[in-house]
Amino acid sequence: MTDPAQPGSPQAAGEPVAFNPWTPPDAGAASGTATAPPPAPGPPVYPGAAPGPAPDLNAGAGPDMPYWTPFPQPVPQPRNGLGIAAMTLGIVGAVLGLTIAFFWLAWLPALLGVVLGAVALGHVRKGLANNRAMALTGVILGAVGLLLSAGAGVLVAVQVHHVNEARRAATAAADAEAQRRREEADRLREKIEAAERKRAEEEAVRLAQKAAEDQKKALDEAARKLSFGGSYTFEENGLKVTLAAPKPFVPDESVFAAPENAKVVVLSITLVNTGPTTLPMVGSQLLYVKDANGKLLFPLIDITGRVHPIPNSLAPGQSVAAQEVYALPNGTTATISVRFTAGEGLKRREVVWTGSPS
Repeated sequence: MTDPAQPGSPQAAGEPVAFNPWTPPDAGAASGTATAPPPAPGPPVYPGAAPGPAPDLNAGAGPDMPYWTPFPQPVPQPRNGLGIAAMTLGIVGAVLGLTIAFFWLAWLPALLGVVLGAVALGHVRKGLANNRAMALTGVILGAVGLLLSAGAGVLVAVQVHHVNEARRAATAAADAEAQRRREEADRLREKIEAAERKRAEEEAVRLAQKAAEDQKKALDEAARKLSFGGSYTFEENGLKVTLAAPKPFVPDESVFAAPENAKVVVLSITLVNTGPTTLPMVGSQLLYVKDANGKLLFPLIDITGRVHPIPNSLAPGQSVAAQEVYALPNGTTATISVRFTAGEGLKRREVVWTGSPS
């Protein structure tokens, strides 16, 4: 093994000069001995670098230039973040556009996906990024998300319009029904009011008629309460009756005996048929006479023919004067009442004369 020569020591003639790594590059030139430097390392090869001749890093280096190994230069990393963000936002926009509840949120990430994807595609064209597929996917999905969001918005707007139209139609129908019911209620109220007015008018007429009837009845009752010599005409059949004041009557043997100290009087009643038909007088042929105490007096029977009873009937226009004889006990001069009844059924009424027999 050959020891390396120390610096400054002479070399044997004819011996090859051993390479000393510690010898500066110009040491051989100074000693007159040329030494071959070790081959310089080639430039580093980076992934993705284009093949070609390696550059001469020592080009232009003179004998006085020092030699050193160059440091490796960093290779710039691709800017793929925008493409990834564009694809993510495009996916989010497309998914939100497919949902009914969140379609209104899809436009924002979809729009950002389109914008960021376009910017990322520009970086790919400039060689600053290498994820063209991601950027293009972000643009496409963003556009799809925008279309879905717009379509869903239009669909919702149409549905809202239809709902509003249906609501307006329902409101109009409800208003029309309410108006119809109001009109029907108004007509019913008018009918009820008309019926109430009619009933009120009928009631007023009935009350007026009743009042008139009551007044007429009161007047008729007053007209049927007479004094001796007064006359009354029955409206139903036209019978007119007049009772004269009692007159003294002297009985003879043909008259049933009168009570002792009795006052005998004759009552004359005149009957006239003013109606167009014959009037039956059955049931109206007796007078009812009462004294001042309300005691009924019975007539005396005279067979002399001086008194005439009330006939069984009266022809139209016929006039009859009838008499009855009564004995007033104890020669009383107090007021007596004479009652005559005529008519048929419920229309049968009485006429009463009152007065003093003297």
